[in-house]
Amino acid sequence: MGLLIVYATGLLIGVALSYFAKESDYIKRNIFVVVIGVLTIIGGLVIGGFEGMPISTIGIGILTVSILLLIAGNRSMVRNVVFALVVLVPLAVFIYAGVDKFYGNNFIVVAKNENMDTYLKQYYEELQVKTDTQGFKRFEPNNGEKLIVLSLGKEKQGNNIEVAGVEKQGDRTLINVKTFDNQSTEKNPTIIIFLDKLGKNVVVKDADGTVYEEVK
Repeated sequence: MGLLIVYATGLLIGVALSYFAKESDYIKRNIFVVVIGVLTIIGGLVIGGFEGMPISTIGIGILTVSILLLIAGNRSMVRNVVFALVVLVPLAVFIYAGVDKFYGNNFIVVAKNENMDTYLKQYYEELQVKTDTQGFKRFEPNNGEKLIVLSLGKEKQGNNIEVAGVEKQGDRTLINVKTFDNQSTEKNPTIIIFLDKLGKNVVVKDADGTVYEEVK
């Protein structure tokens, strides 16, 4: 979703650039937008990595506008349709992102490695010893992070866990997971989920219908 928003921003910038150069004929105007788009893409590539990716994505959005306008040519009606679409699509993306931010939940599955915070590492190691522990435990450290650690128990040894989705339902957060046999070597299959929001009530439900209780 993040790169889609950046791309939509590039589309709007492309429209603004084309409008800025409206005094030129349509060929010069399109060349101007093409040059800006290409330079922006190159700039992102020069910066490189995750820092440069959004810049290049904006450049691709600008270049998209120029290509569409080149296709439309000097046909004013077609160009107006292109302008309308290029404005409406980003607006739809921004509205969807806003609704998703308000009603949805973003999550990240935390890698279980040596870089884990101490409290998570200790609890994870504890779960691999107390293999009969089944259910989820919530963590909310002082830095504002919100995490859920789900363990399946020794009965499901060999299984792996995936997050199918996270839904916000009022003051309740519903975490849908899917478990499957993947020859996992964990004595107690476990997943650590980082969330940007966590409701007062949390429900963790497996695709097979199992509802996991909270571990106190």
